[in-house]
Amino acid sequence: MPLARFNRFFRTLSFARVVCLGFFAAILLGSFGLYISEEGELSYVDSLYLSASSICVTGLSPIPLSGLNSSTHWIMLFLIQLGGLGIISFTVIVGFLITKGISRNARFNAFVGAAIDTQTETESLATNEVNRILLSIINISFSIEILGAIGLYLHMPEGVEGENTRWFFSLFTAVSSFNNAGFSITDDLSALRLDPFSLYIVSGLVIFGGIGFPVIILLEKVLLTIFVRIVYRIEVVAETLMMEKALKTGNVPRFLLLPAQFSAILENRIEEYNKHLRGETTRIQSKLLVYGSFALLLFGFLGIYFLERSNPHTFHGMELVDKISNAFFMSVCSRTAGFSTMDLGHLNDATVIIITVLMFIGGGPQGTAGGIKITTFVLLLAYLKNVIQPSKPVMLFGETVSKNSVAVAIRVYFLATVSLAFVFILLGVLDQNQHSLHVIFFELISSFSTVGYSLNLTSQLGDIEKLFYAAVMYVGRVGIFTVLIAATGHSGVPKMGTIDDGVKIQVG
Repeated sequence: MPLARFNRFFRTLSFARVVCLGFFAAILLGSFGLYISEEGELSYVDSLYLSASSICVTGLSPIPLSGLNSSTHWIMLFLIQLGGLGIISFTVIVGFLITKGISRNARFNAFVGAAIDTQTETESLATNEVNRILLSIINISFSIEILGAIGLYLHMPEGVEGENTRWFFSLFTAVSSFNNAGFSITDDLSALRLDPFSLYIVSGLVIFGGIGFPVIILLEKVLLTIFVRIVYRIEVVAETLMMEKALKTGNVPRFLLLPAQFSAILENRIEEYNKHLRGETTRIQSKLLVYGSFALLLFGFLGIYFLERSNPHTFHGMELVDKISNAFFMSVCSRTAGFSTMDLGHLNDATVIIITVLMFIGGGPQGTAGGIKITTFVLLLAYLKNVIQPSKPVMLFGETVSKNSVAVAIRVYFLATVSLAFVFILLGVLDQNQHSLHVIFFELISSFSTVGYSLNLTSQLGDIEKLFYAAVMYVGRVGIFTVLIAATGHSGVPKMGTIDDGVKIQVG
């Protein structure tokens, strides 16, 4: 009876509250698991902080992970994977596990359609399509993580795993990379500092995780279409050879029939798969994310390389190929992941500023990255450009962007900056002049953007400060707009007018 009442109560909650409560419950359960696993060697506040950092795929840790039990590493791996699956996946999972059928609710299906499928405006997705979106995200995550783990296992230098088994270190690093968590069970990736290929594998995993699942789903559909065309061309060639053989000999070799049979089976399977594969983004948003990611990576790479190449504490003394790979790696991880191959406390101040900017912008929406998101940042730039010509709509790649997307981008940015300013003041008061303000600000942005970089402040935090930073990670991962909607009881994102007159861009 109490369970039935709880289910009825849970079904009355808005989906923003379902997400917020689901993440909060996962953090609490994770903290108990970590505390029990360490058998009292880890304080509960540290367990809570580490659980929040894992679920929110941040990567900040108050203690060295290398000193934790292997069971704790496994729990963290599970929490990272759960948190990295994303808001929509997490909500669906909460629905299956707690409300026993929330995905059968038409309003929930419409919510998923609006949140993850930018191709869908007011159309409500069917239950099997909602389930297919979740399945697609899980398939994509596991497939890329396994490929990354295999690549690391085969290529990384001997002994970098420390006291861990090589396969578990590879798996943990791959999962942490794709989910943009930035955790390493050897505390950092300095052992890979002079191994460019391994750094590029980790960077690739981080980029795929941070660009957003809708873009990956679109790329998957494009690749499947290209594959079908290739198979079709092979079939045409085989049929031509069959006709020539039949005319010359009157017999058709069996092996020439195989391409046609294989093509028919494959084409039907892929068409069926594509029909149910939902959740892809629009091509406008995909261009925005791909070009935006490339521009930010290039900006970060050039800035870090030229500022640090002569720094005796970081890049100085490295070969050119190692300087390039480490600068690229740091640029990639600055936006989303937080892996480090060196002590960030030795970076030049200008480099710290560049990393802070990249952390605040973050990656793509509906992915594993944090920050205000590339889409939000680009829409703000496009909006500011239009300030000179206010009568014209906001345009991207020759297309008009919907007023609602622009409005939400402005709100996300405003809420983020105001909230961060308020929390920054509180953290400055709690710190009592023990650390420089730029160190506190860097830690704050890293927590909010779920990056995990630190200028060696995390281990020196008091318990109250840890709770504040854990709360910042939570808000950064769930989304400040989602938290606001949940707090105010609003049913969803407000619209500007009854007609959304343009391309919808996911933000925040």
